Amino acid sequence: MEIRNLITFLKVTELKSFSKAAEALDYSQSAVTVQIQQLERELGVQLFDRIGKSVSITQYGTDFVSYARDVVSAVSRACAFATAKEELTGTVRVGTLDSLMTASFSDIIPAFHRRFPRVLANVHGDNVVRLKQLLIKNELDLIYTLDEQLHDTQFVKVFEAEEDIVIVTHINNPLAASTSVKLSDLVGHPFILMNRNNAYRDQFDRELARHGLAIDPFSELESDVLALRLISENPEFLSVLPRYTVQKSIHKQQLAIIPVEDCEMRQYRQLLYHKNKVLTPQIQGMLDTIVETAKKPF
Repeated sequence: MEIRNLITFLKVTELKSFSKAAEALDYSQSAVTVQIQQLERELGVQLFDRIGKSVSITQYGTDFVSYARDVVSAVSRACAFATAKEELTGTVRVGTLDSLMTASFSDIIPAFHRRFPRVLANVHGDNVVRLKQLLIKNELDLIYTLDEQLHDTQFVKVFEAEEDIVIVTHINNPLAASTSVKLSDLVGHPFILMNRNNAYRDQFDRELARHGLAIDPFSELESDVLALRLISENPEFLSVLPRYTVQKSIHKQQLAIIPVEDCEMRQYRQLLYHKNKVLTPQIQGMLDTIVETAKKPF
């Protein structure tokens, strides 16, 4: 059984097209067809249904994906085992939220570079929905995100950690000194919130709805960095952010978490890759680096 045939099989499975797989692998379409036919003869089963111009994977093909991926991953690691990490090249594509990029990647990137100095770490920031879409399309190798607990058989979860979502303001805001605040007490205060496609903004909106409340922010942002700066410079402003985002500012006594007694919000940092992803030494190295960094306190 030839490795190139397994690689071609995985590419056809990923792109759902013989022609697109041929283009991606720089083969002719006929070469891809021959390789898949060779693999089917060796296995004694049909991996794809070919009806007209459409191609769909069979149950045999679906079941074989994990075996093919494991073999290709193992061969990739075997080929690289005698190569020093500092000699490996290539690119690892990582997707993450802006909040995690700010809080974590200033540690992750240098640590990864020390291990793989010639590998390019391409870090893409986006919202949770878009990151998962890019992972499914194989436009990202892995994602490190904050969301509700994800239970999706498409993805392999490498790491998970619970995180508090908090309501934060300047240390000089009177609400910061309050010992007992209810969510209803915050209605009417000037809020800066993330855009509505943001996971923790959505959770805050659901929590408000659960109490029959509504808050209209005066500003909606993509960047938690800008939100932090605005509330650091304007004591009357409030925002909703992951605790890890504001931790450094709290230590510097710039910001404070408002103790809202009837509002508890939690989400999960999660490190994921697609179940059909071939894990190269470079990708595995990035996964290991993120896990090592993620286990340290912010």
